[in-house]
Amino acid sequence: MSTYRHRSLLAVLAAATLGIAGCGGSSSGKTGSSSSTPAATTAATTSTARSATSPLVASASAGSGTRATASAGGVTATLRGSTHRPKVERPWPISFTVTSGGRAVKASVSYEYMLGGQVVARRSHYTFDGHFSDVFKWPATALGYPLTFRAVIVSEGATINLDYPVQVSA
Repeated sequence: MSTYRHRSLLAVLAAATLGIAGCGGSSSGKTGSSSSTPAATTAATTSTARSATSPLVASASAGSGTRATASAGGVTATLRGSTHRPKVERPWPISFTVTSGGRAVKASVSYEYMLGGQVVARRSHYTFDGHFSDVFKWPATALGYPLTFRAVIVSEGATINLDYPVQVSA
């Protein structure tokens, strides 16, 4: 793809993600018992890095499973998505659980929308205690693009990026 076309696509996607009608049915509260997911759908690639001048950072990618989990500094964050192929203008529920030592902890989540590894839009910022759920709708302008939904979780000095690949379908 030419550089010009790639930049045009990024501009279109940025505009599309600006129009994401999201964050509709949000709820938060303390974490209860977590549901189990079959081992085949829970695979996540995790890498952790720490430097003397930056906070503890971890990243996880959902791959083909419906959840992504990563830990940093004793904090564990999990994103659960309903599907990697959300439908245009249909509710797309996601939820987050953040714990430390098995207990719910205060955290914040911000959303980033990525195309080709580049952030094309940022949306929302919520604080919660242990568990947070959200429902939003993907616009028609996102139809067919290989996107990554990134949840940036911050808790107890740790930052955890949970990447969830999506491709919006009709």
